[in-house]
Amino acid sequence: MSSELERRLGGMLAEAPEPERGAGEEALRRALRALHPSASPHRGLRTAVLVFAAAVVLLAIAAGSLAAAGALHVSFGAKAKHRPPATTELTLPDRANGIAAIVDGRLSVVVKGGFRLQGQEATAVALSPHALYIAAGIGRSLVAMAPDGRRAWSHPAGGKVVAASWAPDGLEISYVVRHGRRLELHLIYGNGRKDTTIDRSVRAVRPSWRADSLAFAYVAAGGKAIVYDVGHTSRRVVASRAAGDVRHVAFAPGGKLLALATSTAVGIVRPGLNELADRGRIGGIGWTGRWLAVVHEGSHPVVLLTASPQLGKLRPGGTIDVLGAEGHGIALAVSTSDATRVLAAASGDKLRTVMRLPPHTSVRDLQLG
Repeated sequence: MSSELERRLGGMLAEAPEPERGAGEEALRRALRALHPSASPHRGLRTAVLVFAAAVVLLAIAAGSLAAAGALHVSFGAKAKHRPPATTELTLPDRANGIAAIVDGRLSVVVKGGFRLQGQEATAVALSPHALYIAAGIGRSLVAMAPDGRRAWSHPAGGKVVAASWAPDGLEISYVVRHGRRLELHLIYGNGRKDTTIDRSVRAVRPSWRADSLAFAYVAAGGKAIVYDVGHTSRRVVASRAAGDVRHVAFAPGGKLLALATSTAVGIVRPGLNELADRGRIGGIGWTGRWLAVVHEGSHPVVLLTASPQLGKLRPGGTIDVLGAEGHGIALAVSTSDATRVLAAASGDKLRTVMRLPPHTSVRDLQLG
C-alpha cells in the first residue's frame, strides 16, 4: 500500500465538512448504524405454566417459519439432518484490500483489517484505491466513510446515486445521479467538497478513470462513449469499430488503452489504434492486469483476449451475471439453478467462492480494491 497515497487521502478526509442536516444527516446515520447493530433485549422467563406452554407453542411456530425461509434451523426431539445455510457472508480474497457489492439492494463490503458493512440499503458503491475508503449512494446522498467508521462525509445529491467511481489517485469521485427520468454526471472531491455537474444527460453506466486520474470515460444519453479531460474541462466523443450504443467503458489499469462494448462487439481504442477486439452477445468487460476480460451472454466462459497463463478461459459452472475487473483482480457473480455464487481472486490467484446466495439473487457493482 502506498503510504503517500494513504497520507493524501487521509488529509483530504480530515478536512471534510460535517454531514449536513436533513437528507445527508439521515443517510449518514443509517450508514453508520449498520456498523453498530444493537443487541436484542433480554426477556425473563414467565413463571405461570400456561403462559410458558403458550410461549413454547409460539416459539415452535416462529422457528418453523424461519426454518422454512432458510433463516434458521431448529429441531425439537430427534436431531434433524444438518442443512447448510443458503446464504454466507462475503469474505475477502487473499491479497485483496477490499471487496464490495450490492446484493438485492443492500451493501456488502469487507476490507482488510476486518471492517465489514452489510445490510445497509444502497443504490451504488465504490471503493477508493487500496480500499482505504468507501463511497455509497444512500437515500438521496453520496456518503463516504473510512474503514474505522469514524471519519465520514455526506453530500446531498438531490436524487439517487446509481453509479460511482473513485479516481486512481483517490482525490476525486465521478458519479451518476437520477433526477426523475434524467441522469446527470457529477464530479466531486474525495473529501466531499466542490461538486460539479459534468453532463446533464447520461446513461446509468459506471464511469471508468484513466490510469493518470486526469480523465475518465462515460456514456452519454445517446449511447456515445465520451472521455472527459479533468484538467482542461473538455470532452471528446470516442469512435470505435464496435458499432452501436455503448453499454460498457473500461480504461486499462496502465496507459491510455480504452475498451468499449456494445451489445454485440468490443472495440479497443487509443491514439493511433482502433480495432475490433471481439464479437458476440456481450454481457460485460473489465481489465485484470494486462488482460481484458469479456463476458459472453448465454455462455459460461470469461474470454481473456490476451492469453493469461493464470486464468485462461474461465468456466465457473454457471451463467455469469456480473463481471468486476479493474486491475486489482477479477470478481464474478455466477448463477445456477440452485444458487448464486460470488467468485473472486486478486491478480494471478485462483478464483474461489467468497459468497454464496439463494438462486436469482441480484448482485451488482461488484469490485475489488
